[in-house]
Amino acid sequence: MYAALKVLHLGSLIMWLGPAIGSWLVLRYMQQQEGELSPATAKVYRVFFWTITLEHIALCTLLLSGAAMAFHYGFIAMPWLQQKLWLVLLLIVPLEIVDIWLGNWKVKKLTEKRSRGATLSQREQAMISFYHKGFTNLALITLPLTVLVTMWLAVSKQTLW
Repeated sequence: MYAALKVLHLGSLIMWLGPAIGSWLVLRYMQQQEGELSPATAKVYRVFFWTITLEHIALCTLLLSGAAMAFHYGFIAMPWLQQKLWLVLLLIVPLEIVDIWLGNWKVKKLTEKRSRGATLSQREQAMISFYHKGFTNLALITLPLTVLVTMWLAVSKQTLW
């Protein structure tokens, strides 16, 4: 059972990180080449939003499989895992909650509205811009570093301090 949970955990990690980054890179390329308001970019947006839904399902699976291993096999008392959980709960989970709210609801609805021909307000445009620039840049700095540290903790089984 442990091996199956570990495979599920690692597979979820890959599905959480990989497709969303690839999809975002394609969207960014289309925005630069075709423009934000082009029909081609609108199509890529649809795939992008589907992909981040998959990303968030993978994150939930990642968290649940990790919790199952931690509690079922008694790892929760280990200092390296406690440090890993602090990083996950203080950095990754809050970023992902904002990403779910913006990506799966707010920005998705705004881009769909825009694709139907509606004119967005300045505030709505600012929300899309914040998601793609400020928030995404923060995530691109924070998540890879945090994931590397949590992977080091998981592999080495040593604490950071």
